[in-house]
Amino acid sequence: WRGEGGGPRAGTLGEGELRCSRREYEHDGGLDLELGRGAVTLTVEALVPQRAAAAAPGAAAALQVPAEPPVVRYLPSLRRRLTGARVATVTFTADTDCELPALRIVYAPGRYRPAGAHEGQVLHEVPARRLNARVPHSVEFDFPATRGPSWLVCFPVVPDDDPAATDVRPEALHRLKVT
Repeated sequence: WRGEGGGPRAGTLGEGELRCSRREYEHDGGLDLELGRGAVTLTVEALVPQRAAAAAPGAAAALQVPAEPPVVRYLPSLRRRLTGARVATVTFTADTDCELPALRIVYAPGRYRPAGAHEGQVLHEVPARRLNARVPHSVEFDFPATRGPSWLVCFPVVPDDDPAATDVRPEALHRLKVT
């Protein structure tokens, strides 16, 4: 924790102390505490002035905050070769080192974005691999000739409901529409 700017005081990284007065809590709505990406344990206890010792506070309360899962963002793009054939490139980036799960890149014609691989045609499968922080990884594959609006969306080969699993999401939803 850092000691400047009204943030937590004292301690080293991973340890610290922060006081929030009753006035701050009631008038300012409490406090915001930036925790970072890793798992943390927060312990909260009430401090009572000496003269109010009769109203002794209860025991400290602890809260486990799980680690934020790594996020991988992807960005599809299309280009034409000199022969006229279309080629799609999907670029994956992450802010932290993480595992990219095996993915299916799905093409779906129509006005509505597919909700799963079953709603389109799998054009390419990306094997699971390690991604280094802020180092883009691109895959390139042939893209079919199309008319009208269509979508290029990534779906995990094996859906993972684990909250700590890598979160794969598009850079921007409107960029998934490739026409």
